[in-house]
Amino acid sequence: MNAIEVQSLKKAYNAETTILKDMDFTVKEGEFFAIVGPSGCGKSTLLRIIAGLEQVTDGTLIMNGQDATYRRPDERNISMVFQNYALFPHMTVAQNITFGLHVKKISKEEQKKRCMEAAELLGLQHLLERKPRELSGGQRQRVALGRAIASQAPICLMDEPLSNLDAKLRSKMRSEVRQIQRRLGMTMIYVTHDQIEAMTMADRMMVLNGGDIQQVGEPLHVYNHPENKFVATFIGSPPMNMIEATWHQQMLQITDEWQLKAVRTGQEKLYVGVRPEHIMHASGGKPSFIGKVEHVEILGTETLIMFSINGEQWIAKWAGQWNFEAGEMLPLKVDIEHLHLFDFETEKRVETAEVLMMEALV
Repeated sequence: MNAIEVQSLKKAYNAETTILKDMDFTVKEGEFFAIVGPSGCGKSTLLRIIAGLEQVTDGTLIMNGQDATYRRPDERNISMVFQNYALFPHMTVAQNITFGLHVKKISKEEQKKRCMEAAELLGLQHLLERKPRELSGGQRQRVALGRAIASQAPICLMDEPLSNLDAKLRSKMRSEVRQIQRRLGMTMIYVTHDQIEAMTMADRMMVLNGGDIQQVGEPLHVYNHPENKFVATFIGSPPMNMIEATWHQQMLQITDEWQLKAVRTGQEKLYVGVRPEHIMHASGGKPSFIGKVEHVEILGTETLIMFSINGEQWIAKWAGQWNFEAGEMLPLKVDIEHLHLFDFETEKRVETAEVLMMEALV
């Protein structure tokens, strides 16, 4: 069953400013659904519409099988966790967790029970009498999450809840939030600009850009089969390397020395993309191309090698520790199955098998 269905949803503030354009997607019951994209793409606006804090311009929002397009926020049976925690500074942790339950006419005994259950789940039992100012950032975020858990709403909306935390704590909280969501079986919609969060936490993810849905799918499918050039370069760290390729007779010419047997598509150019981890050192074999080293970052367990190819800077990611000098020429190789092709005009994915022959020109 779908917890949320969005149908032809639009949001515009005026004729010149359209924030969301014809959005259609579903969120399944009990699913962790991440919405990811760059700043200003419409992620938070979409979440606020689902929460009832913004009105739609057009379209339909269905929640748990019922039309909720124009329902008030308190009629939607949701909880929400904000980026800034939204805790009351004059209240204790326990009071913050149970805030709002009395509005629903929950008895004091039931409020206390829910508070203790949420506190035990989040490791907050010893902090219930403290005020927010006495807590660390991670503890405050747990309190905000505890309030959402205590509400027992089937749908939880999270708007970049971990962005104020340091990297180590953010990693820990990612794991905790995901485990809690699985344990409670709640439907969670998680907005983030951090594609690593989306990749590691989500059952499915939706990539937004400029108010348009770019792709929806399981994280690994989105990573391995990006539907357009934007998704290819936005998802992945470091991002996918990209270069323009042109046809020369029956060859797809990527660089002066790197060309592949190909079937012409009717366009003069294609974009060719390669993930950094798929660029290999051509030791002992014929290289696809030669890269001139510009910079090397040795990260301990892996090394990032920045090099120039046809005036473009590319990055290779290799396991282990590699030390090269700037200006050094590296023989590099890419297997055909690791190439991604995109239409030059529409920037949409072109299936590699439809264009390239089975082996590179030797």
